[in-house]
Amino acid sequence: MDIICSACGRKHQLTARIANSLERLEPGKKLRLQCSHCQKPILCGPELLRSEAHLRKGRKKELPLVKPPEPPDISWLREGIFEEETVVSDIPQALVMVPAGKIQEQISHALTGLGYRPETAETVPEVMGKMQFFNYSSIVMHTSFDGYSLETNPFHAHMCEMNMSKRRYIFYVLIGSQFKTFYNLQAMACSANLVVNEKDCSHFSVILRKSIPEYEELFGPFMEELKVRGR
Repeated sequence: MDIICSACGRKHQLTARIANSLERLEPGKKLRLQCSHCQKPILCGPELLRSEAHLRKGRKKELPLVKPPEPPDISWLREGIFEEETVVSDIPQALVMVPAGKIQEQISHALTGLGYRPETAETVPEVMGKMQFFNYSSIVMHTSFDGYSLETNPFHAHMCEMNMSKRRYIFYVLIGSQFKTFYNLQAMACSANLVVNEKDCSHFSVILRKSIPEYEELFGPFMEELKVRGR
């Protein structure tokens, strides 16, 4: 904001020095300046600073809200329209961390059909013990496994903190009612490779046949190069 002389209309810049003087003014006092053009006095008060602050605030541009992408259309999943083009092979072991029941059976059946050797576990300590001795190519976990929430689950924290030299070789799938199947934004937020709504587990075989080849196509050449370089 400029300081304007009421006598001649000349504009003067509100400098930092003048602003400091205005800040130190006692209540009811005015700062007396002299117009450089007509030499008439100009009286300024602290309200000038408040006006300047208001103008600056008004000039700030509001940041546009970033709208996240919509979840993918999975109508084809329920219609069963999908042609398998890639055969999943050389994936020896998978770990299923899902409570015993229909969903666990659906997942294990789908994994077996795709060449996995699925193993099940009932508790987090059991899983942590298995991880010390086996290298799993795929891990499927329900968000309520062993009575934990996803935020408090020690195994999920272990996966999030795992060194990438090991983590990049594990296809980590999370299952829960809060997820939208194939929604990569949710998967990234949870440090997973894939999220699946538990209502879609009856199509788990189709889901894996679509997801795993895409994962291997994206990361396969990169991981092979790391193997060559000994990383």
